[in-house]
Amino acid sequence: MLAVMLTVGGVAGGVCGLLAASPAMAVGASADLSVAKAGPALGNAGDPITYQIVVTNYGPDASSGWVVTDQIPTGLTNPSITTSAANCTQGNGTISCQGGPLGVGSSAVISVTGTAGPKGFRLTNTVTVDGVDADPDTDNNVSSANTNILAVPVVDPAVGAGAAAVAAMTGVALHRRRRGVGAMAL
Repeated sequence: MLAVMLTVGGVAGGVCGLLAASPAMAVGASADLSVAKAGPALGNAGDPITYQIVVTNYGPDASSGWVVTDQIPTGLTNPSITTSAANCTQGNGTISCQGGPLGVGSSAVISVTGTAGPKGFRLTNTVTVDGVDADPDTDNNVSSANTNILAVPVVDPAVGAGAAAVAAMTGVALHRRRRGVGAMAL
């Protein structure tokens, strides 16, 4: 309720009344939506890579709906989406998921799986969430996950598959020494 005091001719009058706030003045619902993205820190070229996106509502009110936008990073091919919490589409390198109501303390999970490209590189995958309702804390509406993709080593028969596998796991580069190449005289 809103209290109103009338002033007439510079003197406060004795009229004091209570007015109900109009619906336009009422405070709307607010839901602090948060998004978190998780994925492997390390992967091999050609292997499947799966990221999980978790949207959580921290309140104070239930969310009436939300949208997740995930930019598919260059180097992640053939992405597929798995979720029962949202309606997802993909096109032009972007995944977009529309979710419905989300109660306070509730979460929705979206999984995105793709194939790592053929070269060694770093995948940075960033996701955002936007709510239909006012969000009192937008600092937690963006999340990223980084995955270092190792190049598939070329196995030299002279070195052996075992040594190449150890090199791939440790990130050590193996070089084959040429026979008949000696130190050069200066």
